[in-house]
Amino acid sequence: MATKEEQEISNLEEEVFKALDHQIRRDVFRYIGEAKETTFTEILNTVNIPDSPTLSYHLKTLSPFVTQQKGRYVLSPVGKSAYSLLLKTATYNRQALYMRKKTGAMIGHIVLWTSAMAAGLVMGVDSFMTTIILPSLAAVSLMTIQQLFE
Repeated sequence: MATKEEQEISNLEEEVFKALDHQIRRDVFRYIGEAKETTFTEILNTVNIPDSPTLSYHLKTLSPFVTQQKGRYVLSPVGKSAYSLLLKTATYNRQALYMRKKTGAMIGHIVLWTSAMAAGLVMGVDSFMTTIILPSLAAVSLMTIQQLFE
């Protein structure tokens, strides 16, 4: 049987996960984190929430992360930690997407240059062009892509 303290921890954990399981709440949470402090009306207008009761509901659900001080909403200490984690997650997702695009660009260029060299050989283009110039251009192209993605 769980102790009262264990039950409270479990309830807090459930509240935390529930608070961030909805896109509107994550948008409100991000906005408050970016703004540092903001009013109800600013949140309502910026996050494009349809009405006040909807925003009130989402702010109440975000209570583990958001507090109200002098009529303005700010992140609680737990909210600041969660916001930092949310930013790191977003950064990681961007980096993963970036690396997939880099890989795709590199593979595309390799296929393109290989095709150009093969076409040159089949068409009987000057061997200096197909063995020296095109591979050199391909290497420069690949190095440029590498530099662009760093």
